[in-house]
Amino acid sequence: MPDIPATFGRRSPAQRRGGSATLRDHSRAYRRLRGSLLDKEPLCRYCRAEGRIAAATVLDHIVALSLGGANDPANLAPACQECNAEKAKAEQRFLARCLHPRDIMADVELGSWIRRAAAQPGL
Repeated sequence: MPDIPATFGRRSPAQRRGGSATLRDHSRAYRRLRGSLLDKEPLCRYCRAEGRIAAATVLDHIVALSLGGANDPANLAPACQECNAEKAKAEQRFLARCLHPRDIMADVELGSWIRRAAAQPGL
């Protein structure tokens, strides 16, 4: 049996404290961006696409970071907690099926979330 590297299973000090601010989107720059985007678009983009009205309380990555999305304003959509949680479940199901990220739009469930975020008038 090969030797296990000395770093195997070790967590960095930042990981032991819950991760870095950058990775967890708690940096000052991100908080400013979040506030700015929620001020400009205070309603959930996903609910609006379905004809409902709900206050946006979080920013959602339209294409998740785990699927190759970027952490920039063009990939962020204001969302209510419910839509954010439902979309996260769809992303987890997509990842569990071990599909390639290039197939994201072909996925019926996840593709529909992304199309709803992108189909907003004036965006």
